Amino acid sequence: MTSSPRFIHLRTHTEYSLLEGALRLKKLSDLCKSADMPAIAVTDTNNMFSALEFSVTLSDAGIQPILGCQVDFTYQKAAPGEKPRTPAPLVLLAQSEAGYENLMKLNSCLYLDKGHQLPQVTIDELEQFSDGLICLSGGPNGPIGRLLQQGSAPQPKS
Repeated sequence: MTSSPRFIHLRTHTEYSLLEGALRLKKLSDLCKSADMPAIAVTDTNNMFSALEFSVTLSDAGIQPILGCQVDFTYQKAAPGEKPRTPAPLVLLAQSEAGYENLMKLNSCLYLDKGHQLPQVTIDELEQFSDGLICLSGGPNGPIGRLLQQGSAPQPKS
């Protein structure tokens, strides 16, 4: 084992992230090997279409696949009469079998019972299906980054 630190991508989009990713799964294992990456996470936006192919392809190449998904997260409810607020990206990674099952449930929540809204996960859905998941805040465009940019501070409890 080398003593130099290894880098592991935890937010990778493949060709299954429509209009966002161009990384081909068939080439991913070769890219990981050439960069000496022991693992990689695929976090396509609002879908897990690549999960099976990704897991099999990378496992066969001796690279640890990390299953995840970047979901559009609605963290602030709009007031009555106000237009819906823009969801923020949130990266979720499965750390266990329970986490993988919850990730699949959240993927269903993205699309079911949303009326005419775009795919999104609510804070209640995330709370209900959070066991076994690691959550990355989504960077400056994620919910925490957006709240910080707005100058929001924690609200005192009444």
